[in-house]
Amino acid sequence: MDRLLAILSAALVFSQAASALEPITDLTKLRELTAEQAASGVPVRIEGIVVGIEPSASFHFFIHDGSTGCFIKTTRKGRPEKPVAPGDQVSVEGISDALGYYPSIKEGRVKILGKRPLPRPLEPGAGEIFSPQLDSQWVEVPAVVTGYEIGDDRITLAVDVHGLPFKAELPMSPHAEETAASLMQQPVRLRGIMGTIFNRQRQMTDRHFFVSSFGAILPQAATENGDNHPLLTVSQLLTGSLGPTSPVRLQGTITQLDPKGFYLRDSTGSTLIQAARPNDFLPGTPVEVDGFGAVAAFRPVLRAIRVIKTATPTSISPVPFNFKSDDLSIFHSEWITLEADYLGRREGRIDGILQFSKDGQFFEALLPNKGHDHQLILTSGDRVRLTGICELTTSHALPRIEWVDGFRIHLPQNDGIDIIRRAPWWTTRRLLVALAIMSSIALLGFCGTWLMRRQVKSQMQIISDKLRTETIGEERDRMARELHDTLEQQLSGVALQLDSLDHAVNQNPAAASSTLSLARRMLRYTRLEARRSVWDLRSKVLEKHGLSAALRAIAETSGPTGPNIEVEVQGKEHPLNAGVDFHLLRIAQEATTNAIKHGNATHINIGLEYLPELTRLQIKDDGCGFDPATSQPSPGPHFGLLGMHERAAKINATLALDSAPSQGCTITISLPNESSI
Repeated sequence: MDRLLAILSAALVFSQAASALEPITDLTKLRELTAEQAASGVPVRIEGIVVGIEPSASFHFFIHDGSTGCFIKTTRKGRPEKPVAPGDQVSVEGISDALGYYPSIKEGRVKILGKRPLPRPLEPGAGEIFSPQLDSQWVEVPAVVTGYEIGDDRITLAVDVHGLPFKAELPMSPHAEETAASLMQQPVRLRGIMGTIFNRQRQMTDRHFFVSSFGAILPQAATENGDNHPLLTVSQLLTGSLGPTSPVRLQGTITQLDPKGFYLRDSTGSTLIQAARPNDFLPGTPVEVDGFGAVAAFRPVLRAIRVIKTATPTSISPVPFNFKSDDLSIFHSEWITLEADYLGRREGRIDGILQFSKDGQFFEALLPNKGHDHQLILTSGDRVRLTGICELTTSHALPRIEWVDGFRIHLPQNDGIDIIRRAPWWTTRRLLVALAIMSSIALLGFCGTWLMRRQVKSQMQIISDKLRTETIGEERDRMARELHDTLEQQLSGVALQLDSLDHAVNQNPAAASSTLSLARRMLRYTRLEARRSVWDLRSKVLEKHGLSAALRAIAETSGPTGPNIEVEVQGKEHPLNAGVDFHLLRIAQEATTNAIKHGNATHINIGLEYLPELTRLQIKDDGCGFDPATSQPSPGPHFGLLGMHERAAKINATLALDSAPSQGCTITISLPNESSI
């Protein structure tokens, strides 16, 4: 039993394998394969009629087996001696391929069997043109040739089929461009293979046609003679009984060329002429155009089948544009001029797009990218004059003239922009940049100043500490010198007097008494000098309140039992150079002490005068006075006068002494202003 089942299973597998090796002979069956099945290379053997040729490779073609169509890709060994042509009856052996919207045949080995009439093509309507089943089918459709493009191995026509734009590819042939130009804007019957454009997910994204030759494009209207066509004006297009299928004539002047043709102006307005060769005539050329009117937004266009030059070129002027006009339709497709402010530029897929502002209305100007360098010289804010074709625009779904809310300008290839006034150099952007730079500099300056002040403060502290140390040292040196010159010498003198007193007491009592009296005077003077030095060190009146206040402080030290001391200040007190007021104070102090100690004065007057050219200090007393010319004065006045003269010399002042016995004493110090130690 098991052996029988094994035999039956093997037979079934062999039967399936044999079935799988049988070739497909019906293109309908081939189209039913999935992409995965077609990619596995299923054998195919088919007979059919060649209905189309691949434009770039004449040995690859389309066949029709009576039921449907398919693309054939041959091998070098499998090709016939000569390329196949439409109408050839052929047999093809190959394998299935997933290439194509539907499966196709590759590695085809082709044998030409003879000639057969072409099958009747399908005639899909507008609602069927994108039906998936039409892929690789032999069809015939009504079309209008609207343009063409010449390639290396093929020519591509732009055609309107049922009002929809498509492309049709033909193999390159002699006089192909002239033939394509003769078909421009004509209604034709187009026979060819329907091709499908799809993505990696095999989703249809567009349709196109493979046409074997220009013989498969059949014109439907005679265009050799346009003299019998009615002559219209631009404003009469598509009015009355003359619709898109009625040939008409226009006469006018070319205002500007366009990739689709040119713009024509007559006495009633302007419109676009869609022509094959717009560069044959220059702007300003009067022409006569035969063609068919076609619907377009805001104003019909004319699809030209013949353009004839009627006169020599003349000069033409653009129309001043006014967007606030009551009838904007007169500006659509018109050659206009206007002034506007340049804002900037962005790049479009085909054109450069310049942005402008006119009386608060923003608009764009389309600039052909080839042969135009204005983008290199325009700066935002420039005032320019634009000259070009006006195209009215609307954001509404329906292009009704009352719903126009914008416009754009189509500039010519090499002209159309004149700079009226350059933008000021100080633009908002540059002002912001300058402000940012100045702010950065100010911030850096502030930070630098802060760091410098911090550094200066640190250095000032170091200098202050150093000056304080040096000042203390200098003051110590000064005190040492002063103590050495005064107290030490005077004490040494007292010591000498006391040493001699010990011997004189026993030998000469009278001399001892004189020596003792001198020692007493020297001690009193030494004590007075020590007290004065201590007062100088401790007093802050001069430092805080000035010289006049310090002089009044001297007057207050006399007490109720002392002499009457008056201080008089005349003129506006002003600060003296550093150290000058100290020496003047010491001179006044010394003179007052001498008047009290040696002159027995009862009244002392201290006068301080601030004059424009000098400062004068005068100390006058009513004491006993003395003779300045005496060669041996008492020790007190002698020491005091010497010190006062030295101090006056230090501050570049002059000291005058006026005294006589029983006449008191007057000491005057005159200090020129701007004097310093």
